[in-house]
Formats: sequence, structure tokens, C-alpha cells
Amino acid sequence: MDPTLLLVLIAIPYAFFGAVILLNARNLKSNKDYGYKPTVTVYLPTFNEEKHIAGKLDNLLAQTYPIKEILIFDCSSDHTVQIIEEYQKLSASIKLIKQSQRIGMARTLNVALKVAGGDIFVKTDCDSVSEPSALQELVANFTDERIGGATGICVADKGTEKYFRKFMTAIQVAESNIDSTLIAHSASLVAFRASVAEPVKENSVADDTEEFLLIRKKGYRTVIDPNVISREEVPSNNMVRRAQKNRRSQGIVKVLMDNFQMLMNPKYNNYGTLVLPIEWFILIFSPILLIALVGVLGYALYLVHPFLVVAMAVIIVAALIQRSNVLWTIIETEMSGLVGLARSIFRGNSDGIWEKLR
Repeated sequence: MDPTLLLVLIAIPYAFFGAVILLNARNLKSNKDYGYKPTVTVYLPTFNEEKHIAGKLDNLLAQTYPIKEILIFDCSSDHTVQIIEEYQKLSASIKLIKQSQRIGMARTLNVALKVAGGDIFVKTDCDSVSEPSALQELVANFTDERIGGATGICVADKGTEKYFRKFMTAIQVAESNIDSTLIAHSASLVAFRASVAEPVKENSVADDTEEFLLIRKKGYRTVIDPNVISREEVPSNNMVRRAQKNRRSQGIVKVLMDNFQMLMNPKYNNYGTLVLPIEWFILIFSPILLIALVGVLGYALYLVHPFLVVAMAVIIVAALIQRSNVLWTIIETEMSGLVGLARSIFRGNSDGIWEKLR
């Protein structure tokens, strides 16, 4: 087949989904009412977090929105528990639930959902901090009774992570405008309406994403709010960062494959016909197509002049070396999708217990 025709055929889905995202990556319409005051449970899982726990609790206690309870599930072997117990003297809202052993994020989330007493259930990570108004902004989204889940954005100031966050936020905003976002990229602060949240699979390694999908399956929307701003620790070691991204991608790909029946299903409106296809394309089909695209483009350039193939290779290598650029961000996202797909197919089910990487 003519390589030019192949390039056009490969480029069509990229052009289509790119246009869909760009046309919808605009400011979200909001029906926020700051007079809406549901009770809030904050869920904080910890494991050997003596480095972060004091700062995290300071950050939660400084939030402008009142928190009914902070449920901390812990099975640490360092000084995390002792630090938490000191903070319990400062605030009666802090409740420590000690676990004898690690049971995984998904199982712990399911237990927390059962014991939580707030109208809104907020999950947060220990290595993240949020703006003082973040919780207030997040909760205000639930003024709209159609909203079952909401998350914010996690920003980074430099490096590859800066571009990655912006790229993912644009996709989430577009998905929220179309219908609902699937992935809570800012696991630093994600909220569920307690009355519609339900247990996730015990071996899930993308529990917040799975919860978002389950909520949408019930007919409620899940949205991103760019006014909810958090920051989290970014690994300085690129190998650790890549391991985190690959693990996360594996979990999301598993959620997509387990819920294949929702793809292109008109029962779920634009969520089934546009949002899920976007995620399937980015994480599953695009990495495979990208390999084909590089191969066909290289062949087409070779037919014009062999030097052009060398030029293409230099550009790709430069992006790999520099890393902090948009091209590398796209390559890295595709790599994560490819690794996630391979792991989902060849490794099968995991036990849902993450190894601590940082």
C-alpha cells in the first residue's frame, strides 16, 4: 500500500480525537453554591509516612471548609502512628484506624466507605498538599444533584511532570464538558457522593478511576474542577516516576477492559460514545498505532531522501534526552499505555497491594 495513504489512515483517529478534545477543552460551566454545606469525611491511607504526615494534617486542618472526620487507616512500622496520636490531641476530628497488615488500597477504600459518616467522601494522599480553599471548591460541585464524583487538578512547576499535568487536565476538562471524566488524575483530592459510592474490586490498582466509572454507570456525572488545586511529591528519580506511571496505567487499562460493554453503548450517552473511546484510544489503540506511524513515516521519508530518516531519529532522540518538552510528554503517555496494556494481558490479576516506590 502507498505509504502516504497509510499515513493518512493512521492520522485520521488522531485528528478526530484531537479535534474533539480541543473543541471541548474550555472553561467548565458550574452551578456551585457555596451555601451548600454537606458534612465531609476525609479518608487518608498511610503507610510509613513519617516524612509527610505532619504537613498533611496541618494542611487538612487549615482547610476553610469544616471537616466532620479525618479517617486515617494505617499499618506503618515507622513513627507515623506516634505523630498522628499527637495530632489527635489537637483535633477530635482525627480518627486513627490501625491495621495489622497491608490489605491494599482498594480493600482499605471499601472499608472506609462503610464506616464514613459524611455526606461527601473525600480521598486524599499523604504526600500531597492543597490550597486552603480546595476542599470548599471541591464540595461546592455537589450542589448539582447530578454530580456523583469530583476531582481537582494537581500542578507541577517544572520538568516533564509540568507538561504531563497540563496535557491530562485538558483531556479531563474536555471529558467533563462532553459528559464525565473517567480518570481522577489528581488522586491528591478526589470526592464521591457517599450515597452513590460503592465498593470497588478488591484487587484494583486504580480504585478512584473505578469508583468514578461505577458512579457514572449509576447515571451520575463525574467532573474535574480546575479551581481545586493540589501539589504532590514528584519523584526525582525517573525510574521511580516511570514505575508509578506504568502501575497507574495498568490499573486504568484493567478498568477499561473489565467494562468493555460500556464502550460505544448509547445507554451511557456521550460517556459511552465519546469519553470512553477517547480513553481507549489514548491508552490502548494509540500506542500501537504510534509504532506503526513511526515505521510508515520513516519509510516514507526514506523514499524521499535517507537523510530525512536520520533527521527524524535525531528529533526523537533529542526529545528522549531532554524529556522536559511536549513531544516527550506524548511519547511517555504512549509508553505508559503500552506497558499497561502488556501487563494487563500477560500478568493477569494482581493482589491489589502496591509496593512503596518513593
